[in-house]
Amino acid sequence: MSPRSTRNAPSGPRAVPGCQNPLVARASKRPDLGVLLGIGLTFFTLGVTVNVLVLERTGSELRTVVAALVVNAATTELAYLAVRDAGGGLLAGLIAGWVVATRFGLLAAGLGARLEVGRWHRAAAGLQSFDPNVGVAVQETKPRDVISVFWWVTLAMHLGWVSGTFIGVFLGNVIGDAERLGLDAVFPALLLAVIASLLRRRDGLAAAVIGGAICAVLIPVLPAGVPIILSLAGAVAALSIPGRSS
Repeated sequence: MSPRSTRNAPSGPRAVPGCQNPLVARASKRPDLGVLLGIGLTFFTLGVTVNVLVLERTGSELRTVVAALVVNAATTELAYLAVRDAGGGLLAGLIAGWVVATRFGLLAAGLGARLEVGRWHRAAAGLQSFDPNVGVAVQETKPRDVISVFWWVTLAMHLGWVSGTFIGVFLGNVIGDAERLGLDAVFPALLLAVIASLLRRRDGLAAAVIGGAICAVLIPVLPAGVPIILSLAGAVAALSIPGRSS
């Protein structure tokens, strides 16, 4: 072969327009290990504290574990317990848990707008949409990275929550009075953390103020749990307020 023909010979497989070589395709993005460890540790701590409280109320290790795995939402469990502890009935407790869980539907809708996956994959992601995994995932710019980061964070959350649940159940009888340790403050602290970003928006702040005022007025005169349900009027009223930052 002449030098001329050698120079003109192709040096390797030529790229086909519109196709990506799988040998050089970029791997799906994974969050920093520190982020995953931080989220996992947070949910481990949450699993321990929440399930110590649940075990103290139910007195049953099996019920506590089943509730943690089926409900799969700390704020929902805590809202239910808060209403029942205040003397509210079963229905009021269930509605209170449902109220705080409605945000998961909004999170799922926000995540779905960023996904480019099949319907079953989208449905699975919707059922696992929580504050941390959606919040971290939607910061990505590419749909491929959004879904990859979402499932990595979801894995860290579940590992922390499930392991924390079993540790909480195991330590529940050892710890004893959860209120003595201040664990009863977990629910209001957790809800404040969830709505913190919303309070920077005019509509979020208005919903919080109106809903809080409704609760403050009605708690002394209505059965436990009912004021929480009626405080949804604050969210309805806030729909007419622009959502710009205050």
